[in-house]
Amino acid sequence: MTLAASHARSRTLSPGLIAGFAVALASLLFIALFPIFPRQLNIRVGDTAARTVKSPRDVTFESAYLTQQKRDEAAKAVPPALVFDPSVRDRQLAAYDAATGQLTQVRAQTDIARKREALAAAGLSARSVETMLALPDDRWLALRDEGRRVLTAELSVSLDEASVNAAKDGVDARIAPDFTADEALLTAELVRPRIVATQVEDTARTEQARAAARAAVAPEKVSVNRGDIILSAGTRVDEVAVEKLEAAHLLQKQIQWRSVLAAALLAGVAAAAIAAYVYVTRPPAMTSERHLFALAAITALPVLVAKFYLPLALPDEGRYFLPYILPVAAAPLLIAALLETDVAVVAGLIIGVLVALIAAFLPDVSLVASVGLLDMFRLLAVYGLAPVAGVYVVHRADRLNRYLTAGVVVAVCSYLMLLCGWLIDADRQARDLGWMAFASGIGGVSAGVLAAGAFVSAGVLFGVTTRVQLMELSQLNAPLLRRLQDEAPGTFHHSIIVGNLAERAADLIGADPLLTRVGCYYHDIGKVLQPGMYIENQLSGESPHDRLSPEESAGVIREHVLRGLDLARRERLPARVQAFIPEHHGTRLVTYFYRKAAEADPQVDPAEFQYPGPRPQSKETAIVMLADSSEALVRSSPDRSPERIDALVEEVIAERIAEGQLDESDLTLRDLRTIAESFKATLRAVYHPRVQYPEPTAAESRRRVLRLPLRAPVGERPQPAPRRRRKYEL
Repeated sequence: MTLAASHARSRTLSPGLIAGFAVALASLLFIALFPIFPRQLNIRVGDTAARTVKSPRDVTFESAYLTQQKRDEAAKAVPPALVFDPSVRDRQLAAYDAATGQLTQVRAQTDIARKREALAAAGLSARSVETMLALPDDRWLALRDEGRRVLTAELSVSLDEASVNAAKDGVDARIAPDFTADEALLTAELVRPRIVATQVEDTARTEQARAAARAAVAPEKVSVNRGDIILSAGTRVDEVAVEKLEAAHLLQKQIQWRSVLAAALLAGVAAAAIAAYVYVTRPPAMTSERHLFALAAITALPVLVAKFYLPLALPDEGRYFLPYILPVAAAPLLIAALLETDVAVVAGLIIGVLVALIAAFLPDVSLVASVGLLDMFRLLAVYGLAPVAGVYVVHRADRLNRYLTAGVVVAVCSYLMLLCGWLIDADRQARDLGWMAFASGIGGVSAGVLAAGAFVSAGVLFGVTTRVQLMELSQLNAPLLRRLQDEAPGTFHHSIIVGNLAERAADLIGADPLLTRVGCYYHDIGKVLQPGMYIENQLSGESPHDRLSPEESAGVIREHVLRGLDLARRERLPARVQAFIPEHHGTRLVTYFYRKAAEADPQVDPAEFQYPGPRPQSKETAIVMLADSSEALVRSSPDRSPERIDALVEEVIAERIAEGQLDESDLTLRDLRTIAESFKATLRAVYHPRVQYPEPTAAESRRRVLRLPLRAPVGERPQPAPRRRRKYEL
């Protein structure tokens, strides 16, 4: 495949490619619109019903809620199953031994006052304290052992909570009769606090008994007759009401095929509308599959976000206007910045319609609130109409502050749209104005910031030439331009002049002036590889072409296109800038060497002298073709009078029309007339006549030879007369 064919193919949106784009966009929109919502059943226990709901049919069902209530009550009535636990006795005996051991240590102290204080702190009565102090060691040991025996006996039987007090009361009867009354009292005080229930709950048996109690309860059946009121407007929704709604098939948890079909139709129609618009208008900035995929992704993403957000924010019962806070406008702003303004307007309107229609699904899944027509109008106005104003603000924006300005414009327009809805809202309140300003301000400004943030990264990801890239490439200290200036200064100077010439013409006919200027800077970048082969860089006056045949010279000249494209690809120049390299020559002949060869051989093959092309595919590259030829022709002409400049410009344009080089560029005759007048004015200014200076005077020549100053020394200059001081001056 030739270079011209491959280049033309990459810049053509074929019907098959448009059809594939439509299918891809329809698929993405269908995924975004698929009727699955975060709040599929927008009804909860505790909600207040917005309308009265009657049963459409007779239903009888088992109420899981009422049945569970009765079974829980039956299970609670079952007492816990208790079993004897010997470990309780062991723990209490260990506690008894620890307590009596501490008392033994207290008895060993010599300070009587401290002993009394410690014994009282141990919980003994005053009588028992005195008994403890008076007991000899052998009687204390016997008393301690007796208490342990009594505690062991009491805890060796099964005791429940109800039997503990009776066991404590029977301690006195268990103490041996050979202990005095005071000793028996002390023993009882040591034993009673350690007597506890020895029965613990058997969890397994308890749960088994309660499970049996639950199983014994029959399911609770509820009957609802056709026409019975399930919910009354203004009443609280309880668990039984939800069960009745589900039994009457008023709350459908499964996805309805009608909703799926509606989503598919919406996605198909929206995708077909955008694809048809792109196919008919053929936007010049959309030339590849990646551009179409960028359009599809940016269009579908806000619809998907809105589908998951709106069910959480609608209905706006608190009147906080939070459904209108989404930065949906970022999508059309980004499309306008990356691709085309007209496409952004169409895509923005369709996004707004789809977002508004998402709300139409919500009343079908809510029985306690609904989304009205006024809400849908607000959604359409805020997300469909308001972004259009911002789209035209970011049109060909070359500075990031334009995006913030666009966000502010979107915010203002969103507020005006909400204000329209507020004026016709019967429930309007004064406080709504503040919330409307908050929602529209956050949504609009965040849309501008989001579009600015995604602009550069999305441009690199989808292969779109951004204004920021063009601004960087237009800097004369850019690496390639610096190299061109150092190695091929004549070509560099020519490129700058052609850039100024073409930029003004592009601006006058509505083409992209920035892209045109950058394309001019790089259109001859291939000459940097062999600068001496081109006349503008031959400072010595000798031409290497004098030693070459016309065919060889033509091959060298043509090569700057092919090698320039290779260099541009290696340096990763954007595709739209690369297009200027082959298209500014189109499929023209290397005229000078072709005519030179034809003088020797009239039958010479023109194909050997033809540039690879393609012809200019856009207005910008066509303007550069005309500007390049016009500037070169005027520069080479010995007569640069205004009349001759006008004639040369007209000659270039007429010749390109006759050659068919402009047939694929979309330039109109009116555009060509405007371009011609612009070229004439600019070239007249560049090559304006200058005043011829007279020969130097004799005094000037003498000063140059003697290097005398132009002015006399200070001491030899006439001094001004002293100024009389005024009486009011200090």
